[in-house]
Amino acid sequence: MEYSVKQVRKLADLTQVQMANALGVSRDTYRRIEENPETATIAQGKRIAEVTGFPFDVIFFRSDSTKSRIAI
Repeated sequence: MEYSVKQVRKLADLTQVQMANALGVSRDTYRRIEENPETATIAQGKRIAEVTGFPFDVIFFRSDSTKSRIAI
């Protein structure tokens, strides 16, 4: 099953502000990550997975993703 960044945040019952704080970025920066996950760094993606409890590849390697699969 595939999930968007926004979906995993909501399923984890977190606000954009809480996620931004967990990533150490502004809310606007986090909002942009939700709108375009391709802009997230690998470190940010790993942190989003860690905070939400969802596997990294389920969030960031969706069928519509342009990121290539890399070893992490």
